[in-house]
Amino acid sequence: MSLLLLRRRTTLALSALLLGCGFQSSRAQAQTTPLTLQGNLIYRERILLPAARAEVRLLDVSTISKAPAVISTDSMDINQQVPVPFHLSINRNLFKPGHTYALSAVIFVDGQPWFKTPSPAPVSLKTSKDITIILRREVTQSLPHTLKGSWHTDKIGQTSLRDGTITPTLDLHGDGTVSGSTVCNTIKGRYTAMGQTIAFSAIASTKMACADSTVTQRERAFLHSLETVKNWEISSQGEILTLSNQAKEPLLVLHRQSHLPLK
Repeated sequence: MSLLLLRRRTTLALSALLLGCGFQSSRAQAQTTPLTLQGNLIYRERILLPAARAEVRLLDVSTISKAPAVISTDSMDINQQVPVPFHLSINRNLFKPGHTYALSAVIFVDGQPWFKTPSPAPVSLKTSKDITIILRREVTQSLPHTLKGSWHTDKIGQTSLRDGTITPTLDLHGDGTVSGSTVCNTIKGRYTAMGQTIAFSAIASTKMACADSTVTQRERAFLHSLETVKNWEISSQGEILTLSNQAKEPLLVLHRQSHLPLK
């Protein structure tokens, strides 16, 4: 074999070896680059979110008969309303061929779960962006049975306000003061509660005109109800506050936004 031919074969062998090493290096680098899943947490209930904390988990849900295995988890502080952005970085080596994965999330307020995914949301690892996780109100944990907190109005008398519009609110503070909104105007004053009785007093309101007659009528009915309220009752889960008159007829039905005043 000529010396020239031997040199050529040696050069080709070295080139192939280097090319193979480069391919293996690129493949290893791709495997070690984290996969980032990102998107938003949302819920459909009309509840304002106070300062909270969210936890997002990636689960292996391949085996139906077993509890999902947690592959990765991340938590974040929340200081805004929904949608709440999230991102979860995962080591690609943790994924197994042929396995099925899903995301779950929980939003905690003061350590209590307020919203949870009813079931893990399937996720495609090929589409790692613009993922939407829908959560629902978690009511298995009873909230404190106290008047103190932030409430929004679901019903005035026999009129339901669950029509998607903004409704009047009340913030009941531990020092006996009350603040809130009629939608058109802000209010403030005092309340006195003893046992199951309650009375509002010195309610002052700004004097802005409402946008239309329907909202004006709601404002008047809301303020009149506060003047005549005599009793209060909170549902077993601590979520619904009913304010009624002397005859125990409901005047206002409110839904808890937070067990702490938001303002």
